[in-house]
Amino acid sequence: MKKNADAFQPWSSWAKSKGLQALPTTGHELALYLAFLIKSAKSMATIHTAVYGIAWADQKMSMASPTEHPIIKQMMEVSKRIIQTKPKNPKRPLELEHLTIIGKFGSGDLSHLQTTRLVVLGFSGFLRWDDLLKLRRRDLEFEREYMRVYLERRKNDQYQEGSWILIAKTSNPTCPLQLLEKFLWKGGHSPSDFVFRKISHTANGMSLRRQKMTYSRARELFSKQLKEIGLDSSLYGLHSLRSGGTTEAAAWGIQE
Repeated sequence: MKKNADAFQPWSSWAKSKGLQALPTTGHELALYLAFLIKSAKSMATIHTAVYGIAWADQKMSMASPTEHPIIKQMMEVSKRIIQTKPKNPKRPLELEHLTIIGKFGSGDLSHLQTTRLVVLGFSGFLRWDDLLKLRRRDLEFEREYMRVYLERRKNDQYQEGSWILIAKTSNPTCPLQLLEKFLWKGGHSPSDFVFRKISHTANGMSLRRQKMTYSRARELFSKQLKEIGLDSSLYGLHSLRSGGTTEAAAWGIQE
């Protein structure tokens, strides 16, 4: 009973703020309240609790329950679809200044080298994790002023034709060309090798294995480096690389 009473109170306050009567509750008024709740609800539990609490109060007063109104049944279905498609923990875009990660780890061990290159390439090429995961050495071609990256299949490639993207050479420490060339040389990549791979730790040091890196491991290493430069890793994910690069480009006025 207390749970239902607690659930009814927010509705009562909201109705009062809108100049409505809390009791009896009409289907259309309840629908408006549910639309208000959907904006901030993180799960259907919020919606169910509100509906049950209001229905309890109406029934206690021997009034017809508004939950039987057709519009409420429709709102419940709409709520489910909207809430289930909401990003659970939207991540912030990585900022250009955050790439000082390169200054700290650019000349570190093989693990740091790999993670750093993954971050820089994802940021500068606007790449998703799926794009980075599938890259092989043969997909990277280096020219004097730029590099070409072949993407065999992208999320927005409807005809699965593949595409090339170009990334310019820069003179700053975060230049993706220089950083990747150094990593590929140290990693001893052959043309068919995945660029980003699992690492073996032996008595003689680290070496790249044949298997490509997993998402969970990439996320773990990325989070670790963020923490080491003083950032809250819970606020960023691997998609922060792509979103950060596109955000930076937009800030410079580059067309979509």
